Amino acid sequence: MEPLTGTSPENRGPWILRKLEGALVTLSICCILGICVIINVTIFGRLLFGISVPDDVVMVRELMIGAVVLPLAYVAAGRAHIAVEVFTSYMPESWQPALNLLGSLTGSLMLLPVLYGGYLDFESVASDGAYFFGELNLPEWPGRLIFLVGYIAFVLRLFVLTGEDARAVFSVLTGRSAPPAEEG
Repeated sequence: MEPLTGTSPENRGPWILRKLEGALVTLSICCILGICVIINVTIFGRLLFGISVPDDVVMVRELMIGAVVLPLAYVAAGRAHIAVEVFTSYMPESWQPALNLLGSLTGSLMLLPVLYGGYLDFESVASDGAYFFGELNLPEWPGRLIFLVGYIAFVLRLFVLTGEDARAVFSVLTGRSAPPAEEG
């Protein structure tokens, strides 16, 4: 599916946000590879040697957070997230900038409480020194930090998209072409 704006995520928004999104996607890939390694070592360890990786379920669960949350900002930059266009596809093309603005503004405002809750959760487990009960007593804060960093980048990207969409709506209302988005 082509992004609505026609530009790839690599060319959108401030360069530092693009670099952060690229790094987070790379970390997400590393999380997926880590999940694969843990699961395969556990399966073959049990099959061949009768042993498994200690706390494998906890590690896979925590890596899953990174695999899902870290690439959200990159996906939003390309407007490649899931969209249901049941009604909007029947609306005039001139309404599209306003609908994009409504979506990005609503999304960014709705994610602020999630971001705040993620911060409170991270701060709580980091200050308490909470850990998972198991053979390795793994700390809880890395997974919470991954969630928090992923959502910070996601909300920042949605705010950038809101600004771009507001500029596009303004250009439609005034009949002028939108000023170019500032790079960097």
